[in-house]
Amino acid sequence: MKPGKPKKNKLLRNIMLALAFNAAAAAPAIAQQPAPDTRPARYAAIVVDASSGRVLYERDASQSLHPASTAKMMTAYLVFQALKDGRLTTDQMIDVTRNAASQPRTNLGLMTSTSTGRGKNRRVTTSQNTRRISVENALRGMLTHSANDAAVVLAEALGDTESNFATLMTAEARRLGMTGTRYTNPNGLPDTRQVTTVEDMALLSRAILRDFPEYQHYFAIPSFSFNGQTWNNTNRLLGNYEGLDMGKTGFINTAGWNLAASAQRGDNRVIGIVFGARTPTERVIDMQRLLDFGFERLGNPLARFRFGRDNGPNGERYVMLPPPVQTNPDTILQAQPDTVQHEVLFPIRLAQSFFPADFNNAASPFTLPSAPETRDRLNPGGGNDKPAGPDENQPKAIVPRGEWRPKGPAAA
Repeated sequence: MKPGKPKKNKLLRNIMLALAFNAAAAAPAIAQQPAPDTRPARYAAIVVDASSGRVLYERDASQSLHPASTAKMMTAYLVFQALKDGRLTTDQMIDVTRNAASQPRTNLGLMTSTSTGRGKNRRVTTSQNTRRISVENALRGMLTHSANDAAVVLAEALGDTESNFATLMTAEARRLGMTGTRYTNPNGLPDTRQVTTVEDMALLSRAILRDFPEYQHYFAIPSFSFNGQTWNNTNRLLGNYEGLDMGKTGFINTAGWNLAASAQRGDNRVIGIVFGARTPTERVIDMQRLLDFGFERLGNPLARFRFGRDNGPNGERYVMLPPPVQTNPDTILQAQPDTVQHEVLFPIRLAQSFFPADFNNAASPFTLPSAPETRDRLNPGGGNDKPAGPDENQPKAIVPRGEWRPKGPAAA
């Protein structure tokens, strides 16, 4: 054995031990880091103060996405206009064309299908069983059961054809300031050209509440019966969230699970839009927490909001960091400089490691120090009774996106 060999082996052993020790020491810090949010690129959300239009929170609010059945909200808006100016009445009977009756599910079963034979000999025949329907039932079916056939019946009653009515829908969207929206059908069935944004859906929701409060109740009907069948409202939050009195669901494969909703508590009303949730349960939970935050923010301007960990339907997604009441701000800056400077909030479990126990157990909700209000307002242009304001035709500036993910295409 050559001289110096044992010393070299000892040196290598010491280096390996040091590396192992450092790795073990770093493990707890690594384990504390928040898991990344795993929502798909098509996900977007917004919550707005309904009275002022102030954006309380947004995530990719101007991303171009597919509306799915939330498109029926614009169909309803145009029907409400026709009811208000006398072109339609709720008890008026309107024709059901074969085109309307043949719309795929979800529908009111205005077309009956029967099959005969098996295998290669199987034949399916259809026959229309409903020739006329009242405007009332069509509205109820469209907004309660999300019936695609009912939406087309109403569209053809006002526009003669689906395409003509879609042109009217897009024109109305422009008048309301929905610059990122284009409609190609009245029910939201798949079409790559039919797009909107959660920002635009918040504008539409405000316009409905502002222009047609007398018809708002159509969005909050618990169940609907027609032709011997009864369907419950597709919005699972209805009756299960305090103050929620307006909502419309939507789903197609390319859009994910969408939901537009509004709730009122006392003098406060908030509007929430969620697009691209992965499951119907997720969109309900997301909406519930968005609306909760909206009400909290109206009562507490210091509140801040960000997506946190994503641990499934029961995980803590939305958390707020406590204010450094009795904590040296320099200490926080040294511990998490990017977090504090950019107000990127993280799970309470991680936050607690930087604050004393008595502080972590202090008042709820958790908030950050006050900051200047820079949020923009969403103001629907025009409306049924009011002309567009001088600033409402100008390009809208929405609060800048966070750094969580770059804007992506509207893809499944």
